[in-house]
Amino acid sequence: MDTIRILFHLMRADFFERARRYSFLITLGLVVFAAYLYIPPSSADYLTLGLDNYRGVYNSAWVGGAMAVLCSALLSLPAFYLVKNAVERDEQSRVGQIIAATPLSKPLYTLGKAFSNFAFLAVMVGVIALAAAGMQLVRGEVLRIDLWALLSPFVFFVLPAMAMIAALAILFETIPFLRGTLGNVSYAILWFALLVVSAASVPSPQNISEPANDIWGIQTVLSSMMADTATAFPNYQGHFVIGMASLPAPLQTFTWNGIHWTSKIIFGRMLWTVVALGIGLLAALSFRRFDPAPRTSKLAGDPVTPAFSPPESVQPATAPAPVHLTPLASGRGVFPPLWILLAELRLLIRGIRWWWLILIIGLNVAGLLLPTEAARQFILAAAWILPLALWSGLGTRERRHDTGQLVFSAPHPLSLQFPLSWLAGVVLTLVAGMGVGINLVLAGDWLHLAAWDVSVFFIPTLAIALGAWSGSNILFEVVYMLWWYLGPVNRMESLDFMGAGTNLQPGRVLMYALFTMALFVLAMLGRRQQARK
Repeated sequence: MDTIRILFHLMRADFFERARRYSFLITLGLVVFAAYLYIPPSSADYLTLGLDNYRGVYNSAWVGGAMAVLCSALLSLPAFYLVKNAVERDEQSRVGQIIAATPLSKPLYTLGKAFSNFAFLAVMVGVIALAAAGMQLVRGEVLRIDLWALLSPFVFFVLPAMAMIAALAILFETIPFLRGTLGNVSYAILWFALLVVSAASVPSPQNISEPANDIWGIQTVLSSMMADTATAFPNYQGHFVIGMASLPAPLQTFTWNGIHWTSKIIFGRMLWTVVALGIGLLAALSFRRFDPAPRTSKLAGDPVTPAFSPPESVQPATAPAPVHLTPLASGRGVFPPLWILLAELRLLIRGIRWWWLILIIGLNVAGLLLPTEAARQFILAAAWILPLALWSGLGTRERRHDTGQLVFSAPHPLSLQFPLSWLAGVVLTLVAGMGVGINLVLAGDWLHLAAWDVSVFFIPTLAIALGAWSGSNILFEVVYMLWWYLGPVNRMESLDFMGAGTNLQPGRVLMYALFTMALFVLAMLGRRQQARK
């Protein structure tokens, strides 16, 4: 009973600490807005769960099943980053030092944090479920709410997926090399790979099974929906799209009565909850209990330096010589801006590895020598994802290293240090994509060169704005990875800030230029807010 009580109070304290933040209310508001977008009206020219041009009537079964699929598939990415700060928060608030001095065991701590993460995500899922019921009434196609048909997909599909995310977040936080940017990028790649595997494993309408053992829990819902769609419309070819999809033909609806629940499906989903418990316990193996000492240890036989060595002879103390301090000069020319810029560049690129430099040099050479279109479409996207960990430090370095009082007490932190820190990010972006930029100049491709120029300023400005207002590097890394993947990589025109596609319009370049200016003002306001704290 003591173990359960400790777990409960650890989870409760951590959950209420999160719930008291304004960000919690903002997150819930965004979740409700997402639920509104997930259930488009009948007059919309798009579907969020596209089965060609077919969908079920908005009854409780379809609304609950569609929202569960969209939550498991799409919410599983931002949910990880929302909760991947439980251990870090205890370190920053110095609570970890108090916990380390208590008899609380490492497995209980990691499990308590995993339960707290799950409680936070479960509240979000509950809000989405309530919003789904509200959207069913708003859309008005079926006004009778069947609670079991509406809520059961959330219980058996979404919540086990959230349990896995809650445990993975703790595991990533306790493994040193996965705590930072590498872990954030690794999870994004893992999420995408698992989503592709789950979607590819959905059986065809002619071969329906109960594939309950996928981590995101989308196969069973989709296979049941596809089977009923094929029954209602024999011309249905078994295609589906998760996310925003335009209607290829006029919308046609049918009645879907939900999933026929079996013990195999329920057991398969509950199995992932057990796996999540195991991951929470596994995290205890790599958890260091807030020990700040390095992991290195002396080998047997190494000479040990004594803590105190008595002096051979005691020398009489000499009188200290008078000290004359140089008076501090007035004006802004004491530290030339070029020196500050060089110092900011050194801080920005500090700790990079030799292989990183080789990759950047190789991408610049390839961007210069390859045909212009190939360099613009492929090399530039690769060159402007490598510095992700470096950009994410802009605007957050002072909080991460607890140097804010030192930096913001220096002369002119906003009018001198801030623009030079931003300029260091611009220089880094310029150097990373320089090969493609020179290629565009030589080819005379002035429109794509203008997009390249705007991107050189846009990326670091986005980094420093999001970092200054959030105080964390995670927000920029998540936003930029999604933006980079959907825009330059997948050629979504409105998000292609690099101009990687062929259908580039001058208006889009101008739009991103104006957006960059607005971000710069937002970043300056954020830095001013940081300086006042």
